[in-house]
Amino acid sequence: MGRDEVAVFCPRHLPRRNAVVYEMVSEAFQPSHGRGDDFYHDPPKGWRMGVRYKARPPRDYGLQAAEPNAGSDYLAEYRNRNGRPAFFTHHLPKLHRSERAAVAAALRDVAERRERFGADATLRPWFDADERVWRARKAQAELRASLDGLLDEIPLLAELREARRLASVVLIGSLAHRDFVPGLSDLDLYVLARRVKPGLKVGWLDKQELDVNLVCRDLRSARRSLREGVPVDLVALRHGEVLWDDGTFAALRRGAKRWRATPATAGLWMTTSAHWLSRAIDNYFNPCNEGDFFGGLFHAARDLLRAQLVTEGGDLVEGWEVEDAVQKRWPDLAEHFGRIRHARAAWDTFAFPLFQDRTRVEGELGQLLRSLEAIACSVYRARGLRLPSLDALTRNLFERRGARSLHSVHIHPKDAVMHLAYVARNGRLYLAKRRL
Repeated sequence: MGRDEVAVFCPRHLPRRNAVVYEMVSEAFQPSHGRGDDFYHDPPKGWRMGVRYKARPPRDYGLQAAEPNAGSDYLAEYRNRNGRPAFFTHHLPKLHRSERAAVAAALRDVAERRERFGADATLRPWFDADERVWRARKAQAELRASLDGLLDEIPLLAELREARRLASVVLIGSLAHRDFVPGLSDLDLYVLARRVKPGLKVGWLDKQELDVNLVCRDLRSARRSLREGVPVDLVALRHGEVLWDDGTFAALRRGAKRWRATPATAGLWMTTSAHWLSRAIDNYFNPCNEGDFFGGLFHAARDLLRAQLVTEGGDLVEGWEVEDAVQKRWPDLAEHFGRIRHARAAWDTFAFPLFQDRTRVEGELGQLLRSLEAIACSVYRARGLRLPSLDALTRNLFERRGARSLHSVHIHPKDAVMHLAYVARNGRLYLAKRRL
């Protein structure tokens, strides 16, 4: 269709009626399966656009006449003139009444293609990737559909609501930004309430086998955090999805333009990224938790890149916008980030050897750690710090100091220091300190 026959809308201005909203649901980064020709898809996973037809689409095209020219799979939502939604996917143009029904149809299509071409072993990795994408989307859709009931199962929220002290509940994190990974991601909620102690409270939902993180604030502490540029408060205000509100959060959001990311925001991201970076290194050299390893890789890389974006004058970004902004500024780092994000989405396909000490960086997991190293060293160097390479770290520990295994790593960018704990060959635990 010609440019004068359609109107295209950016993610921030999607129409509520008479439009088709496309969302990329598969990983933007595609692995080469050993061929050495990794490539990057644009737009990234989570990216959205809207299309409104000014003229009737050509025959046999239907609503897919102006679909995005992307290598990734998408889930499209057709919002008719009455605002009622219907969904369809990249492979099947049939309209479904709900997102869950469209996802189920996509999974059936994958199963049919697998059965039809199952004898061709070269296609198996692509079928596996498609099935993983749509199964993750199914889990995400089911969790989102059950959110209202889940809120009643969280003791703190039930207590606050019964005491009439609950003001707002806002969905943040991977589920809010359509990047939820089953078995790895948590449910993150931003809670505004009266007479509540500010801080992070962690819970567990037995039926869903899901961790719940509650970031609690009263109105006074929320405003103070916004002035100070605390990332989680800024993200909730700018990008959070309101699940319940008595008007308090809506009033706070009306002044959202007053609050921007600051140098303090970048500093806090450096602190959180150092925590996740330390956990990823710990779990590589002494594997004990694959969730900490893959989650640490992703969160460390994301927060490092967001810190650098703010340091160079950028504003707060979240979800797919992080990947898009990095791709425009640092394509080499975007490739490393894409590899890490792809690995996080497919974390359960990696062989993760539990309770095994390592002394070298090698294999698929080692390549992921080197991608994080490339991002971390670049960001630290831009801030006047020198983060040691993994090779230098292992040489110092295992060759010069005679370490048998690495016990733990703690990186403190604010103090420009790294603390290492290692087990020597005599079985004793030693501590080492290194300036950054």
